[in-house]
Amino acid sequence: MTLVAAWVRHNNNTKELYVSSDSRLSGGRAWDIGPKVLDLGRGDSVIAFAGDTNNAYPLMLQLQSAVQMHPKMRSRAFDLTILRGYLLSLFNEMWKQITDLPRGQKLPDPAEVKFILAGYSWKTQSFKIWTVYFDNRENAFKFRSASTHRKKGGGNKYFAFIGDDANLANERVYALLRERNRIEDIGIHMEPFEVLKEFIFDRQKPYIGGAPQIFKVYNHLNTKAFNVYWPNKESKEITFGGRVLMHFERNELLAFDPDTFETEKTNWPTTTINIIE
Repeated sequence: MTLVAAWVRHNNNTKELYVSSDSRLSGGRAWDIGPKVLDLGRGDSVIAFAGDTNNAYPLMLQLQSAVQMHPKMRSRAFDLTILRGYLLSLFNEMWKQITDLPRGQKLPDPAEVKFILAGYSWKTQSFKIWTVYFDNRENAFKFRSASTHRKKGGGNKYFAFIGDDANLANERVYALLRERNRIEDIGIHMEPFEVLKEFIFDRQKPYIGGAPQIFKVYNHLNTKAFNVYWPNKESKEITFGGRVLMHFERNELLAFDPDTFETEKTNWPTTTINIIE
């Protein structure tokens, strides 16, 4: 299964949107290579999933394809708030196309999957985090906005989790804030990522695992993906999308340190590049 976190980080006088997840695919085995956060190619948004990959991957990949072939969606002429409605229309139309159900069954089994759509809206001049979920009673996908946590955090801590132990992850964020005497402070820093990392290492949570994958969206409408040193920088292992890169692989991305939360030019190993043809 999965744990996905999305949050707006208050960094001095700026705000940044992060989306991060684990990389474990399970189902009688553990396979820590699952891409769970997808750049939609607009520069202003990403989508991430938690749940059944049989439902998640077709929906996510078709959305990415639909955005790329629609000029106004691709160029952001249609704002993120319009993209949200487009996503719901697309997902629900695709859901109606399921056929060959078992004899006597009129509707497909409920979709055991959730998504986070997150990005920056030029129309509202603000970051947006939405959870897309399946309503069993109406047999349709719907959305809800992430909470600003008015009761616990003063209405200025904007974050959400989906997946296994999402409620527990929410509580753990507040435990960290209380420990640091930051409940009354405006915003949050990297606490959601710290909780994700903690859960990945927790052997009592075998359904969450693998290297984290992390994306950042800026208010100047640019999205960045990062390599991740995993399990730490000292390991000299470099991952992307949850996968440990082979010794000869290179890219132009910055690397994220999961201990300091700093980014830098990736420290590639000094090795002879040998690609088998």
